[in-house]
Amino acid sequence: MANVKILFDPIANTMNIWWGDPQNAYSSVEVDDPKRNDVIVMDKQGKPISIELIGVFPKELNVSDITHAFGVKKTEPFLLTN
Repeated sequence: MANVKILFDPIANTMNIWWGDPQNAYSSVEVDDPKRNDVIVMDKQGKPISIELIGVFPKELNVSDITHAFGVKKTEPFLLTN
């Protein structure tokens, strides 16, 4: 079973899901969907090793807005692990 890392950045409202080694990242392409701005990261062989989901939360649930309202200045992504 592959080791999966999930990085959540509440400031940028993004989530990165890595199932490959981040050091092998070589290129990236935007998802071909007019309603999404997500990015697929690939290795040198063109094999997908990660996806960056942009706009994870709708505006009403934007973590950045909520944390700023409480005076929290979170600048580093949260690492979610099992």
